[in-house]
Amino acid sequence: MSIVARKVVTTAYTRAVKPVIFKRHPDKVHDDMITHGSWIQKARPVMASAEAMLKYEHPALVTDVYGLSLRNPIGLAAGLDKNIAIPGILQMTGFGFLTFGSVTSRVCEGNPRPWFHRLPEQGSLVVHVGLANGGVVRVAERLRELNERKNPRYTALPFKMSIARTNDNLTGDVAEGVADYVASVKALAGLSALMELNVSCPNTTVGEAFTTPENLDALLTAVDEIAPPQPITLKMPGDRPWGEFKGLLDVAAAHKVDGLTIANLRKDRTGIPLAAEVKGNLSGAPARDASTELIRQTYLATGDRFVIAGVGGVFSGADAYEKITAGATLIELVSGLIFRGPAVVGTIAQELVTLAQADGFERVQDAVGSKADVSVA
Repeated sequence: MSIVARKVVTTAYTRAVKPVIFKRHPDKVHDDMITHGSWIQKARPVMASAEAMLKYEHPALVTDVYGLSLRNPIGLAAGLDKNIAIPGILQMTGFGFLTFGSVTSRVCEGNPRPWFHRLPEQGSLVVHVGLANGGVVRVAERLRELNERKNPRYTALPFKMSIARTNDNLTGDVAEGVADYVASVKALAGLSALMELNVSCPNTTVGEAFTTPENLDALLTAVDEIAPPQPITLKMPGDRPWGEFKGLLDVAAAHKVDGLTIANLRKDRTGIPLAAEVKGNLSGAPARDASTELIRQTYLATGDRFVIAGVGGVFSGADAYEKITAGATLIELVSGLIFRGPAVVGTIAQELVTLAQADGFERVQDAVGSKADVSVA
């Protein structure tokens, strides 16, 4: 039943809904999604029915990682829901886990609008948000509220909280940046299943100060001292030459870093028909191959030292499976939702089972790294 339902939903979205919403500015669409979704998710019977229709469950999808048993390896990437406004809506689509944020220690207004620009033909969204969020205090309160409520419509899935450095006029030197991260880590310690340190957000005034080995070491040393109970992951840049990227991996391996999210937005806009006045970096399909190649190289270099979450251009089961066989245990996406609609997660999950079993694997997780020795560059 759900297989047919997902096909119907996908057809309705691509032929009827998407043409309408794509005529509106993406900033407005995003704002309305957060505002209206926060109310719609309160209709519990509607949410339960929608989730039953959209999700795809199969024993082969169950993924054991970080001491968690996920219903599938597909998660929401950071950036869509900064302040945990619509966890019920996002759970409904069939994800295995959800990433919220990135959140910063201080309230952050972000960059001047517009924040988003669509490139439909390229399957990409140009992102220039600049970490707009309500600040870690607000988000910590939201997590406590949800944890105390224990409403399965909101909290059945594991949460990963993504933390970044505040992007405002108070930003200072590296020591100030470390203190900024530390404040957020302390505030969110123990409040979510996982914690991500986003050191690679490209849309900020100070750039990516913690993507050098020396500065990253300083940050991770400080986080080690706090020793939050959650596993720690790093959101990695996607535009570094392998030698530089490997230097960051070496630093991470020397600290209490459990996982890597590979990779952040693509900065290189070469070959993309984009006016100079449109600011931002590329999500979606233009980031796909580079992120998969970094996953492959990382897996070959580090083995099972890190749990790798692959992000960038995942629109289908084939896209996800390519990242998994390159070395990713988990998959994250946002653009796929925008361009393919809410049934995309269940569709990817179903296709992953078919692909893995066609290769002789009992579970999707068994396929991790199975083709890492095959270059995708």
